[in-house]
Amino acid sequence: MEMGNRGSSCNRKKKEVFKVLLVDDGRVEAYRKAMRAGELMVEYPGHFVCDSGYLKVGHRIQGLLAHQELQGRKFYFLLPMDLLYSVLTHDELSSFNYKASRSRPTLNNFANTIFSHFFVCMCPPQPEKLRSLADAGAETDETYSKLRSWRPALETINESPSRA
Repeated sequence: MEMGNRGSSCNRKKKEVFKVLLVDDGRVEAYRKAMRAGELMVEYPGHFVCDSGYLKVGHRIQGLLAHQELQGRKFYFLLPMDLLYSVLTHDELSSFNYKASRSRPTLNNFANTIFSHFFVCMCPPQPEKLRSLADAGAETDETYSKLRSWRPALETINESPSRA
């Protein structure tokens, strides 16, 4: 008997699905082929790819590098470039969560699982507020564009000569 010389059928790699939420229109697209973040950014100019696992209220939104490969079983956001490196607010995260949960009924549990730990420490979600914002339609985007993240003002620092 020869041991260890046979190929195993268990080594076949399944193509894992990753999902991308297009925040502008709320669509979720599932991709099965291996893809880099740059390919999505070319397909959707003016947007960047963000891993949903790295979104934290009060922290800057960081995008993936163009050469980074998107991983299976993960959820990514395709966000407008003006959000890159801005500080994520609770309202923005609530909006992303709401759009993810509305996009497909099968994603409700997935989206709630991803974002539930963000809401525990911050503020409890307010379903009435989210529904009223969603019903407002175009007003929603206008409201969130006015609620831009805080950015420090760049002021001139006057230096005085040292006394030596």
